[in-house]
Amino acid sequence: MEEEEEEEEKGRRRRRKEEEEEEEEEEEEEEEEEEEEEEEEEEEEEEEEEEEEEEEEEEEEEEEEEEKMNLTKHAEVTITESSEDDYQYEEIPADEDVSLQEGDEDLAKALHTMQEQTIDAQIMAQRPGQIIKQSLSETPEIVDDFLCNFLIRMGMNRTLDCFQTEWYELMQRGMLEPKDVGFVPDAYTCNQHLERENIYLKKEMENYKFAASKAKDALLKMQRERDFHRMHHKRVVQEKNRLINDIKRLKTHYALYEPMLRQLNEKYEILLREKMLTSLERDKAVGQITGLQATLQSLESGNNIHIPVMKVGHWCDREAGLEGPSQRALREAKEQKVHSDVNAHDSTKDPAKQMSKKYPADSEFPEEQ
Repeated sequence: MEEEEEEEEKGRRRRRKEEEEEEEEEEEEEEEEEEEEEEEEEEEEEEEEEEEEEEEEEEEEEEEEEEKMNLTKHAEVTITESSEDDYQYEEIPADEDVSLQEGDEDLAKALHTMQEQTIDAQIMAQRPGQIIKQSLSETPEIVDDFLCNFLIRMGMNRTLDCFQTEWYELMQRGMLEPKDVGFVPDAYTCNQHLERENIYLKKEMENYKFAASKAKDALLKMQRERDFHRMHHKRVVQEKNRLINDIKRLKTHYALYEPMLRQLNEKYEILLREKMLTSLERDKAVGQITGLQATLQSLESGNNIHIPVMKVGHWCDREAGLEGPSQRALREAKEQKVHSDVNAHDSTKDPAKQMSKKYPADSEFPEEQ
């Protein structure tokens, strides 16, 4: 019984250790899930911030491009001769009443120019973004200038030299007509401007394509990482649910052992009580046996009859002088048989009566109570 109790206690300790380990594993898994969720939130916030920064950079680049386009358009404006010819010059009459010395006149002009500069600075500070537009009209280019600019832009320097020599030779000889020396039609200049704009836009498009490809690669990488973390999260959740189900099943399984353990404890207590009672009965029987043995020895000493005391039982009990209930019953049955045989004898042969006759002064043997 003690070995069974020790085994049960060991089993309980193992179960407790297993439950504690399972609880620690659950806590660690919950902490890992919380950390993963926090990392995902931080990554999402970083992605949003990067997208906002990219959008702001794109807007700034678009604004810069628009400003460049406007500046190129304004830079191509030239002054025509007709605008200068149409201007009406007026004479400013000299004031005869006002007479100033040379020094005073220079000082007044300096003060006047300083005031104008301060006023202009204030106006520009109030309206920094506004550009003063001049009423200038665009003039078409001359044929030779158009061709020279084209050759310079293409890097054809030898062709440019040959063209200039031949062109000026023809002009000096007078072989060129006025229509040949006139202005280039607007369609050519427009085509040239459109070609420049097209080249610029193509470069920008390539830059945007490169940036878009990089963003696409980064997006695909982030999507793969997202899918990986999502699958890992699902797997962890499934394992957590499986462990929770196992814990519930083990709890229900261990709950069934409680009534069995109660029954075993009750049986154990009953057996302990029975053991104590049997030990008490054994002690009582041993006392009775010692008394009977003393009476038998006294009878044997009077009758000279030797009755051997048989010890029945296990050898260890026989060596220790202990008897079981079955041994005690057998011994008592033998003693009763001996007493019956003694009583069946003749009174003359009764050892007790003979002793009383032979030794009248002896005291009586005390009876067992």
